[in-house]
Amino acid sequence: MSASLRRDRRGPTKDQPSTGAPPRARSLPVRRTAVMRTAVWLAVAAGPLALVSSCARPDTAVRSVPAPVTRTAELRTESVTPAGYAELFLGLWLRGSSEDGTAADEVHAMAPSVPMPTWGEKSPAVERLATVRTARQAQDAWSVTLAVTFKEPVRDRSERTAAAPGVRYFALPVVAKDAGTTPAFAVPAAPMEVAAPSVIAQSAAPYGREVPDGSALASTVSEFLTAYLGAEGGAERYLSPGITLGALAESSFASVQIDELRAVQATDGKPGQDGLVVRVQAQVTATDAAGGQWPLSYALAFTARAGRWEVTALQSGLEDKAAKAKTASTHTDPALKGTATTMQTVAARQGTVAAGGITR
Repeated sequence: MSASLRRDRRGPTKDQPSTGAPPRARSLPVRRTAVMRTAVWLAVAAGPLALVSSCARPDTAVRSVPAPVTRTAELRTESVTPAGYAELFLGLWLRGSSEDGTAADEVHAMAPSVPMPTWGEKSPAVERLATVRTARQAQDAWSVTLAVTFKEPVRDRSERTAAAPGVRYFALPVVAKDAGTTPAFAVPAAPMEVAAPSVIAQSAAPYGREVPDGSALASTVSEFLTAYLGAEGGAERYLSPGITLGALAESSFASVQIDELRAVQATDGKPGQDGLVVRVQAQVTATDAAGGQWPLSYALAFTARAGRWEVTALQSGLEDKAAKAKTASTHTDPALKGTATTMQTVAARQGTVAAGGITR
C-alpha cells in the first residue's frame, strides 16, 4: 500500500498511460491572461494618478527663465531751437560794454572769445528783439537772423545817431546741441549786421469786384462790424444758425466806418436765392474812445437765407492762395509734390488761425 502511494506521488509509471497534462500546466494560460489584464488596468490608472501626483508635489526642478527680448528704443529727437538763446545773447551784447557792466559779464560767460563793443556816452537803447530767420548750416550749426528795434534818444528826436530809431538786422552764428536733459549752446563769433529782408511782391487781390453802396450786403457788413467791434451789441443776430463767434477781449471802439468794400464774386448786393455765397473784404476805420483811429481789414463770407445776408465765416483773406497751392500740388512733378503739399498745409493753417474766432 505504501509503495503504491509513493509511485502515485512520483507520477505514473511507464506501465501506466498518461491521462493528460498536469494541473499546473493547464493553469498557466489562465494566469498569464489575468496578469496581462491587471497590467493593462494598472497602466490605464497610472496616467491620471501621475498627473495628480505631479500637480500636488512641489516642483524642485529649476525652471528656465526666457531671455528678455531686446527691443530697440525709439529715438526721441528733441527740437533744439537756438532762436531764444540768440535773442538773449544779442540783447546782452548790445547793452554791455568792454569796460564794465553786468551784461558784459554775462556775455563773457556765454561766449568768452567774442569781443564786446565800445559805446560812446551810453549804449544804444534796445526796444525789441525778434528772430526773423533760423537757417541750419550743419548738424549742430545755425545762423540766426534777428531784427532789433532801437529807441530814439529823448533829448533830441531830430538827431540821428548810430542808435537812431529804426529796425536793423543782425546775423548771429550759434552752435546748438542736445546734451541729454538740457541743451547746450555756444556763440563762436560776434554778430554781423546784415541787410533787411526783401519784401515779397503781392499778387492781385481776389477781391476785385465792387459792392454797391447802400445795398443789402453793404448795409449788413457795416452793421455786423459795428456790432462786432463793440460800438453796438448784438453781433450774434447777423450769424447763420449753428455759427458762434467769440467776443473781443475789449470793446472800446466808439464808431466803425467802412472805407472800402469789395467782393470776389460779381454781386449787386441783393440776397437772391437761398444758399448764395459771397466773399467780401472790408477796409474799415475803427475809432476808439480816446479818438484813436485804427485801420482794420476784415474778410467775411456771407450766405443768403430767407431774403437776408448771414455771416458764415470770418476768414483770413488768403483762402485763394490755399486753393492755388492745392491745385499746384496736383500738377506738380512727383519728386516735388512734398514741397507743394507743405506750402499748401502752411497756407491752410494760416487760414485756420485767422478764422479761429468762428466755429460750427
